Amino acid sequence: MLGMRWVGLCAAVVVAASTSARAVPQLLPDDVIPIRYNLFVAPDLQALTWKGTVAISIDVKRPTADVVLNAEGLTFDGVSLDAAHKGTASFDPQLGRATLHFAQPIAPGPHILSIAYQGKIGHETLGFFVMDYQTATGPRRTLATNFEPASARKFLPCWDEPARKATFVLTVDTPNDRMAVSNMPIQHVDLVSATTKRVHFAITPKMSTYLLFLGIGDFERVHRTVDGVEVGVVVKRGDTAKAAYALDQASLLLHYYDDYFGYHYPLPKLDLVAAPGEIEGGSMENWGAIFFSQDELLFDPAISTERDRQDVFETVSHEMSHQWFGDLVTMAWWDNLWLNEGFARWMQVYAADALHPEWETGLQAQSIFENGKQADAEPSTHPIVQEITTAAQALQAFDSITYDKGAAVITMLNAYIGQDAFRDGVRRYMSRYAFGNTVDTGLWSIMQTVVTKPILKIEQDFTRQDGLPLVCESLPPVGMHLEENRFFADPRAAVRGAAQQWTIPLVVAVPGGPTQDLLLNGIANLPLHPPALVNAGQTAYARVLYPQRAFLALLPGVPGLAPVDQLGLMNDSLALGLAGYASVTNPFAVAQKLPADADPIVWRRVAAIVMSVDRHYLDTPTRAAFQAFARSLLAPVLAHIGSEARPGEAPDISLLRSALTKTLGYLGDEAVIATARRMMASGSGTVELQRAALEIAAEAAGPTEFDSLLDRARKTVDPLEKEHIYEALAGVEDPALAKRMIAIALSNEVPAGGNVDVLSELVQNHPDLVWTDAVPHLAEPAAGITRDEQWDVVMETARRLSDPARIPEVQAYVDTNVSPDAQRPFTGAVAAIRQNQRIAARVLPELDRWIASQGKQ
Repeated sequence: MLGMRWVGLCAAVVVAASTSARAVPQLLPDDVIPIRYNLFVAPDLQALTWKGTVAISIDVKRPTADVVLNAEGLTFDGVSLDAAHKGTASFDPQLGRATLHFAQPIAPGPHILSIAYQGKIGHETLGFFVMDYQTATGPRRTLATNFEPASARKFLPCWDEPARKATFVLTVDTPNDRMAVSNMPIQHVDLVSATTKRVHFAITPKMSTYLLFLGIGDFERVHRTVDGVEVGVVVKRGDTAKAAYALDQASLLLHYYDDYFGYHYPLPKLDLVAAPGEIEGGSMENWGAIFFSQDELLFDPAISTERDRQDVFETVSHEMSHQWFGDLVTMAWWDNLWLNEGFARWMQVYAADALHPEWETGLQAQSIFENGKQADAEPSTHPIVQEITTAAQALQAFDSITYDKGAAVITMLNAYIGQDAFRDGVRRYMSRYAFGNTVDTGLWSIMQTVVTKPILKIEQDFTRQDGLPLVCESLPPVGMHLEENRFFADPRAAVRGAAQQWTIPLVVAVPGGPTQDLLLNGIANLPLHPPALVNAGQTAYARVLYPQRAFLALLPGVPGLAPVDQLGLMNDSLALGLAGYASVTNPFAVAQKLPADADPIVWRRVAAIVMSVDRHYLDTPTRAAFQAFARSLLAPVLAHIGSEARPGEAPDISLLRSALTKTLGYLGDEAVIATARRMMASGSGTVELQRAALEIAAEAAGPTEFDSLLDRARKTVDPLEKEHIYEALAGVEDPALAKRMIAIALSNEVPAGGNVDVLSELVQNHPDLVWTDAVPHLAEPAAGITRDEQWDVVMETARRLSDPARIPEVQAYVDTNVSPDAQRPFTGAVAAIRQNQRIAARVLPELDRWIASQGKQ
């Protein structure tokens, strides 16, 4: 029946444990070890080709006539050993390998392996690629590299595995009027001709291949010295004013990280390099030369918002933390990627709270943890420490489980261990493993010795098994009973088998009364009574399911709860409602109890919940009633904070005003839309409100407004401003105009690498249109979209679809385009289609009845 919920699932749903044998990673043979790469590269910026030579100092461990290393898309012109013995090469394109054959076995010991080769410079932003852009004086061209996890092999023959660390000496020929940037400072420059110079970089420390970087472009650099290290920001010519904010924050962060990690940054310089567009992965932590998508590094006071300011800081802090956690100490293999990314995601928040407490970034981070929980509830989830055997799987490991669940688990462990003891453990870890490789138990074993708590047990419970714990409360005659199970986005899809269990550090609190800390391991009986808040402080990685009586008992106290607990109550109740464990009306009941002056971050979450639920209403007759209800919930908050900025207001008020304005405009608030159009015409209002007005006007645009904004985007030569306008236009509601934006997204009109971001915006309002008009053309060369980005677009689009008839189409795409070892993430996309259909059929009618009842009260 419509609106039916699955009752009693907390005690019934279990999942089968995997019994498959652990797969063996496709590692290179260990009979030859790289020690040092002497690399020379001569790119042709016009022909988009390059020639290179590499002399690799190797240590041969056992006699062998064949040397196996990585190379992909390269043409070898000559191979020799110790400048005397010629060799031949054969290639395995599927594995990205080359085998060098010599007539006689190579004797154990040191040797020099020399390879002359050449390759083509692509437009996809992995490997060695070009990024073109316009300036007031004509077109410009940037060449750059981006290697993680396994694309260094596209630039040079190498042992392209994180544990095969070596030193690098890079020399490159560039035009005299261009700047070259790499991991280390320039050692000296030779003039080759009237138009060409040869740039020699200093030798790097011992590091993994994926951290090597080369950038060549019409750059300028601003810099300063911090703790003996030269910190620089490298931008395209004319953008130095946009680099000032990043330089200030990087300077603060370098000093902060030197202290936190207890290990002085070991390179003589650290450059932050801005791409003239977007790169795959967003930004990349190359040691000493971090490479950023432009919107993640540049801050232009004329067009950048408060959200941009905080995003730039968090991205810079994330990538800079990698200089220690990832670059100095590196995971041994990609199955422990969370050692890099989960920690950096956590550190970006921790550093922001330390250096900019006014932002309340730790509170905002609840959205990060929520992303991880949502991914962990799907059938495509995996353990944080997962099996990685191939390069395709390594690329897919950069997902919300690795980043967001990883950060949530580290947040939980930091809270349980204690901040000072946790930092002490990190410092010991850095000192012990500097310039080496390790696995995650190397860190957590140290933590356990620091605090003598069961850290390894907790960590392994959360990293070696998949799934999101569900803590269920029941109310016996006396006290309260807690029991663990597992949360599923669709409980009907749960597999029957052995029950899972986690060791969960948990806080239970009675508002205004007693608090109890416990390590939940299965079940617990507590001498507390409703209203009791389970997971107070929200540090435990879990969802909480209350009996409806206990949930209702909490509602009157919502205004007095800490903001983090207001968020936790809403987030859990929304997920439980959409999945069918509880009433979908519960998160809105919480929102109705919030005072207008509740923390701005909490109200921003309400706006985000409204938007996420509204997406499920696309093309349904009851959408107008839901939007009217949502406007009635949010409009008083905007009236309370005011529609215009006030002197000295907190940054989060500015962010809330922008969020409410955009959300109300999207919900069809005619007054907000009219104001946005006036602001667009007059250019009035703050930068935040101007950006909100742009997005509202673009969303509501007819053909005339659309053409005007498109003309504005085409005329500006600033890639950052151009990106903002194209992404706003991608939110257009009119399907005919959305079709035009799809064509633009699949061309080279948007700033380099920005196609995927535009398509991502289009998917929000037009998933079926993107599926029919964009997906079939993603692989066309003009789009310049990498294979992995194509897969991301397909998965994101499928997750928005609600017609089960699309499922065979998605499966056909997967069968045709995705290798079997990389298909697991698509199971979540297919499951999302079924869930969207179920939400439309069962959940929304319940919400509709509740909204209708609100008008009768």
